[in-house]
Amino acid sequence: MKQRILVLIMALLALSSLRVDAQTEAQETPPGVPQLTTRLLSYYSYYNIYEQAGTFLVTSVPVERLTHLHYASVGISATGQCESVDEYADTEYLYPGDRTAERLRGNFKQLPILRQRNPELQIIMSVGGWENSGRFSDAALTDESRTRFVQSCIAFMRQYSFDGIEIDWRYPVEGGRAGNITRPEDTANLTLLMQALRAGLEETSLDDDRRYLLTMTLPAVEGLYRLYDVEALHPLLDYINLMTFDFEGAWSSLAAHIAPLYSSERDPRGVTQNPVSVDGSVTAYLNMGVPADKLVIGVPFYAQAWQNVRAGRLFGLYQATGGVPSGTRADGRLYYRDLNPLLTSADYVRYFDDMALASWMYNARRNIAVSYESPESARAKGSYARTAGLGGVMAWEVSFDAPTFDLLNAIYQGLTQP
Repeated sequence: MKQRILVLIMALLALSSLRVDAQTEAQETPPGVPQLTTRLLSYYSYYNIYEQAGTFLVTSVPVERLTHLHYASVGISATGQCESVDEYADTEYLYPGDRTAERLRGNFKQLPILRQRNPELQIIMSVGGWENSGRFSDAALTDESRTRFVQSCIAFMRQYSFDGIEIDWRYPVEGGRAGNITRPEDTANLTLLMQALRAGLEETSLDDDRRYLLTMTLPAVEGLYRLYDVEALHPLLDYINLMTFDFEGAWSSLAAHIAPLYSSERDPRGVTQNPVSVDGSVTAYLNMGVPADKLVIGVPFYAQAWQNVRAGRLFGLYQATGGVPSGTRADGRLYYRDLNPLLTSADYVRYFDDMALASWMYNARRNIAVSYESPESARAKGSYARTAGLGGVMAWEVSFDAPTFDLLNAIYQGLTQP
């Protein structure tokens, strides 16, 4: 079975006439506006219909600035098949103008309509994620379970007009959400699953006379990416979304950058003991043989706050933390759109680390430190991806941005302007 899948993959990949990569197709843009030559993608979460009283809907996504939109998330049923995580959000929610008599409503009706605003937009269904990875191990376990999973996901993709499938398994073998099923053989089984999925998508591409994409979301730190056979996986993928964020969080003993572009010599832990950064993760994947143009770096559209942080020499940066402050979202998180009161407050002084190319704020009166993505740091990541010849930049996630899409626009500028 394994040999047959590999032969099919090699034969179908040779049919290069079907391999149309959206990253090289220039989008139509108004005169004078620079065009993207690589990927700029964002995630959109199904639960956004419940956030802000449902004011950030699929129709709110600025798709004119995007090459790809990933829909998070699609789940896995008890029988190991792709299924809707929230049928109300996906197929029943009434958007303005919808009628209750329509068979398909909700986000899945609206997603294909986005192509009217951007005909080149690629819309990808993201399977799994933190909340929905518990059944991956069972789905990947046997030839029979892998076949069932692949067939169901491809049918789901076609039914709802997606352009491809992303696998976001967090995590094989160990870790992940409490209660997830894991096995020591998950790493090998994941590779077999992706081989079967690639073969299935190539066959479907032939049947439908179009190109379907296969991607993965992969972690940015060694303790997690060692759980994946990256060398075997990357040839099967059109691109990889690197989760180059959450290097720090509510658990951190020091208030440090959550997504630094580079490691900093100012970090008292040292770059040897704590080498985590966007550039460090990219370098690690390049060393594992992944082509640069397949690596898409992640940018967090949110901030992390800590309390009881003394000023020290760097205005709270790299100082001991004492929990998270009240008035934030879970675990001290703040979306970028939440930050306006802080950005306009005289109590919060903003700083930019010229070594890490990352932003933070400090409130000396309340001893609160905040690591956040700013337009300046977001643009630097876009520029880094462009000059390094990477596969692009992805945002988690678009609804977290300011109403004027400050971060998304900054990434766009970095990707398109020297």
